[in-house]
Amino acid sequence: MVLEKFICQCGCGQEIPYKKHHKKYPPKFIKGHSNRVRKRKPYDVEKAFWKRVDKKSDNGCWEWKGYLTPNGYGQLKVKQKNVYAHRYSYELHYGRIPDNLAVCHKCDNRKCVNPSHLFLGTQRDNIHDMDKKGRRVVRPGTMKITRRDANEIRLFHKKGVSVNELSKKYGLKPCTIRNIIAYRIWKDDSKTIDIASGY
Repeated sequence: MVLEKFICQCGCGQEIPYKKHHKKYPPKFIKGHSNRVRKRKPYDVEKAFWKRVDKKSDNGCWEWKGYLTPNGYGQLKVKQKNVYAHRYSYELHYGRIPDNLAVCHKCDNRKCVNPSHLFLGTQRDNIHDMDKKGRRVVRPGTMKITRRDANEIRLFHKKGVSVNELSKKYGLKPCTIRNIIAYRIWKDDSKTIDIASGY
């Protein structure tokens, strides 16, 4: 087998043995020497973040135009870790987020990264805020049910609709319907039901 020799292009002057029949083109560098010539520019996370933010919105939201998670939140890579875009925006503008706190949206737009639309709260605060706005979703099987649906179920039951009929209408098990009616799940602090507004 004939070996041809090529000079490493990093400038070290070392020869690279090359088996002609293995590859179409000869190697340019000895293993590890390419770093001596080509230095990568450091990844600027902040620049990458702003590149994916659209501030042109009627409601004041700065919408994330990059990757979205299946649940609708923006996401980017920071030091080889996936980070929610709204959390990154909060840290960028206000500093580190304490470990036990969540970043919540005033605007209820999961794509929004506008720091004036974000606030800190516990997970309990976040869930209470979602309940208050009727945004909390429970997924028994593939069915999605909101606070408004739970209130509708209670109202229909008071009007005489049977548990089995409600079960078929909402795609829930009868025991789940009974738990909603008895306020064992989807507890409503105010106990008020306003179908028109949804709260």
